[in-house]
Formats: sequence, C-alpha cells, structure tokens
Amino acid sequence: GVACLIYMNKRFEVLKLSAKDRRAGKRYMINLCMNGIPMGLQYSITAIGSVILQTAVNTLGATYVAAMTAGSKIFTFTCCPFDALGSTMATYGGQNVGAVYSVGALILLYFFADYIALLFVDANEVEIIHLTYQFILYSALFYIPLTFVNVVRFCIQGMGFSVFAILAGVFEMAARTFAAVL
Repeated sequence: GVACLIYMNKRFEVLKLSAKDRRAGKRYMINLCMNGIPMGLQYSITAIGSVILQTAVNTLGATYVAAMTAGSKIFTFTCCPFDALGSTMATYGGQNVGAVYSVGALILLYFFADYIALLFVDANEVEIIHLTYQFILYSALFYIPLTFVNVVRFCIQGMGFSVFAILAGVFEMAARTFAAVL
C-alpha cells in the first residue's frame, strides 16, 4: 500500500495528496467507525453462532465431531466467496453472481464432496466421509439463502443502517442456536 501511494504521488499529479488530505477528519473517522465496527461485530456474531453449533455437535460423539470438522473445513473453503460477496455488497450489489456461484457450488459439492473430504479424512473412515458428505450437502442446499442474507445485510450496512445489520446478525445467530438445539 505504501509503495502504491509513493508511485501514485510521483506519477499522477491529480492524485497527489496535500497536507490537508493527510489530516484525519473527525467526521470521516466517525463515519468509518460507524460502518466498520458493526461489520466487525457481524463477523463476531456469526463466529459465536458457529461455536454454539459446535458445542451442540460435541454432544453427539467423536464420529460426528470428526465429520463436522472435516465438513466445516470444506464449508469454510467453499464459503469464502460468500464472505467476499457480502463484504462487496457494502458498496455494490451482486446477488445474481452469488446465486450463480451458489448453484455451481451446490452441483460441484453434490457430486464431489465425498472426494474433497478425503483431503481432510482418511479413506478408511467411511462413516465419517458419509457424514461429512451429508453435512456439506445440507449446508450447500442453503447457499442461495446464505448469499441473499449476506447481500441484504451488507447492503443495509453500506447504506449506513448499522443497527439493522447487527440485528440481522443477532437473528442469524438465534436461528443457528435454534437449529443446533433442535
């Protein structure tokens, strides 16, 4: 970032920063914090929901824990684009791209999740691979709603309605808790 700033200042006269530009404006700092802090809290709320879900799964025994661990790694990897899309929505809406990716990821995981699970689980662990496949498939069935939730929540966040975005995250955590208990 520093190298880009130096390059920009040397090459492009119109982009040179003046002393006034380098000063942190209180109004801008408050605005950034009003948007940034709730976005950070949103990720914390989602993480808390995941901890609650993991606690519920831990009561089911080692086989289910191993299956969820393997499935969660695959889920986390395939959900990276959802987080990126959600963050992008703070400035631009792209739910059509998210829907297309959701369908593509679902199709890919439907046919290959058990093979991908072999990256994290020994091939001899047939039951764990089967449970991992179930975890991934059932999770992937909700990729489109997940994309929609991220798109809407981050659009709301980007429009400056931080409280509503946090409330949406709290409701998501409550739903995850309800599903884990159920």
